[in-house]
Amino acid sequence: MIKTVTAQIDSNAQNQRPYQIIDLNYVSLYMQDLEKAVTFYRQIWGPPDSVDTKAQIYGWRMGATWLTLLPSKAGTSPESNPRNTEFAIQLAMVTEVDRLYQALIAAGAKGCMAPADTKMYEPMRFACVDDPFGVRIDAYCLLAH
Repeated sequence: MIKTVTAQIDSNAQNQRPYQIIDLNYVSLYMQDLEKAVTFYRQIWGPPDSVDTKAQIYGWRMGATWLTLLPSKAGTSPESNPRNTEFAIQLAMVTEVDRLYQALIAAGAKGCMAPADTKMYEPMRFACVDDPFGVRIDAYCLLAH
């Protein structure tokens, strides 16, 4: 019964959407202590691929999109770091999920879910951490069906 209802909901929702969405891009995080956040993310991703002339916007190329760090004063809530924010990094190889998880922990993130094979929409290797600024970072790699 649940599978039938879910299939009907999925089919109806897609037919009723006013837009044909192809992808979701450009994750932007507004940080109170931008310098500390840049230092943390630099430990994981290496130096930013883009820094504006005022050193207020830092961007890392992530596949087809960008991860951007900005000062919290430019965001909607200048007195805080991001709240209830999460983004997912899709990796090319299953073993990279475990390696990225360990690198995030070593850089100061707190583990939420250790790497494990699971199914979220599709079978995948999945792990997640909370960075020191309150952002949840997922790492995953799709598994062969």
